[in-house]
Amino acid sequence: MNAPEIPARLQRFESLAYGLFLHWGLYSCAERGEWYWQHRKPARADYLKLFDRFDARDFDACALVRQAKAAGMRYVCLTTRHHEGFSLFDTCGLNTFDAPHSPAKRDLVREFSDACDAEGMGKFFYHTTIDWWHADFDAPGRWDDYLKYLNDSIEILATRYGRVDGFWFDGNWWRKDRDWKEDALYAVVRKHQPDAIIVNNSSTGALGRVAHPMVDIATFEQGAPKTVAAGAGRYLARERCETFNSHWGASNRDFSMKSPAEVIRILAECRRYGANLLMNVGPTPGGALPAYEAASLALVGRWIETCGQSIYDGRPAPVLCRREDFVLQGGGAYHYFAHDLEITDNVHLHHGEPGRGLRTIQGALPRIARVTWTDNGEELVFTQDVARGVLTFDATAHPYGEQRVVRVARLELVS
Repeated sequence: MNAPEIPARLQRFESLAYGLFLHWGLYSCAERGEWYWQHRKPARADYLKLFDRFDARDFDACALVRQAKAAGMRYVCLTTRHHEGFSLFDTCGLNTFDAPHSPAKRDLVREFSDACDAEGMGKFFYHTTIDWWHADFDAPGRWDDYLKYLNDSIEILATRYGRVDGFWFDGNWWRKDRDWKEDALYAVVRKHQPDAIIVNNSSTGALGRVAHPMVDIATFEQGAPKTVAAGAGRYLARERCETFNSHWGASNRDFSMKSPAEVIRILAECRRYGANLLMNVGPTPGGALPAYEAASLALVGRWIETCGQSIYDGRPAPVLCRREDFVLQGGGAYHYFAHDLEITDNVHLHHGEPGRGLRTIQGALPRIARVTWTDNGEELVFTQDVARGVLTFDATAHPYGEQRVVRVARLELVS
């Protein structure tokens, strides 16, 4: 059976590789996570007080998008409306529960959209499908009215902000017994943004599951993107979304932060399986990136610089390696991602394994001319038996004072 054809929009998506997810809304002002209203259950009137505090005083879309770009990210996904029902965009009369009617008095999606366009960054709009605020959502006999409101909201986003690279829907899992009429929702996207990626998050309980033929991406919410439950005959891209801490939105009492090294390992694992990583940050109430997350992303960006183009151009190669090691193919070369290397002259402190060690690739490789570390250009000794499909190289240790977490070797082909 021939492999399914990969649509051009999915080829472009996979080359983006690494993106920034931004969960920002009224819940950010409470700094208790994005499900604050649902889990803490404040009265509606008390929750509305957050609306009066939402001033977006620190939201600089251009600076934020530039931060993401400098960190090696190639797209940004913003929560234009989350489950609380508050919109960061001008809802054009659908209601007044939006940023232009808040103290911010700004269409924040407009600013975000313009910044992505100016910086050449991929632009994705997250939009909830559930709505705790809207009166029709759980009102008996009003389901079709709610779906009209949802579709009208998407039409605004699809027609007023220029090119949109993708729509990231989330929430159908909340009401599994409802007829979501996805055909009509996705038809709005296809009518106005025919090349946009369509995502509908399967949530943590159904990693990789896709239930509708118009959805392009199998999502992996905080899970390894290994397997995909897909219909026969069509190609699905993969994306893992991941949090820095235990919440998607701002939470000033959450100290369970991921390290830059953890993010590097997660990004590498995603690319091992051909998936993108969408790394989330919950901006502050005012709309800025928190200091820890901003510094961590910058450090990950410095690691990406040591990998050349392999993170973006590389696709999984059908060869075998030891443990977590893997090989990507792309850009006219192969790229070996090596884990657990020791540090030269620092054996009492290293977190890798003892010894430099030989690394072996098993599988069909073309004849290799040269193997080098991408971070410093050091040429590595290797042997290759093309007939047996075996290549072995000496994975030298990290130089003293350096630890790349995952180190990449470039395997250049014989011309």
